Amino acid sequence: MTDTPHQPGSRVVVVTGAASGIGFATAELFRDLGDTVFGLDIKPTVPEGVTYVECNVGDLDSINAAVETCAGEGRIDVLANVAGIVQFGRIETVTPEEWDRVHAVDLRGPFFLIQAALPHIRAAKGNIVNVSSVAGNVAQPYATAYAAAKGGLTQFTKALALELSPEGIRVNAVCPGTVDTPIVAEVFHKLTDDLDTRVADRLMMMLPGGAIAPKEIGETILWLASPAARMVTGAIIAHDGGMS
Repeated sequence: MTDTPHQPGSRVVVVTGAASGIGFATAELFRDLGDTVFGLDIKPTVPEGVTYVECNVGDLDSINAAVETCAGEGRIDVLANVAGIVQFGRIETVTPEEWDRVHAVDLRGPFFLIQAALPHIRAAKGNIVNVSSVAGNVAQPYATAYAAAKGGLTQFTKALALELSPEGIRVNAVCPGTVDTPIVAEVFHKLTDDLDTRVADRLMMMLPGGAIAPKEIGETILWLASPAARMVTGAIIAHDGGMS
């Protein structure tokens, strides 16, 4: 084990969900610092200069194979669990398959990615950043499966931070509000057409300036993973414009 964590520009960074949205922006930011960045996704559209590793975070075999690829140098300095899917709909419409899929990607995936990567994170005295959601902090209607998964991820982050703090491994989470991504656009379409326009209005309840840019969430992840946040662990950062 190294005595001190590696500095930006010399780190091995793993970002899930790197083919779009927050994950794409986050991978770009780490890349621009000079870090060696692995972008995990089911699609290969990761940023230029980021090494694509195919990974379905809902599948344990896929997770283990991806981590083995990323840990070729024997260490992982930063693991950013960004991959996620959104669920909106009345509780009567949520099928067992939809429930399982949301939890496989949003909760089970981060858990088992961390479990697989932990020996390599220990070797680097690295740190972990999970992307949860405002829905994991405050109640929203029509998002029951999603809220349960993200609420679980938030509490998992806190519990793991306590477990790993004696080893000097930091674990934190960012809880975004409404971010300007294609998946959020789909949610707004569903809410306004099929459910309740009041919920759509609530999702835009934030500081002036419109939806949050993916890069803004990426910059929060970047800070949490940096030496500037060396005494920050177990933090749940509400990056939501005041929604929570």
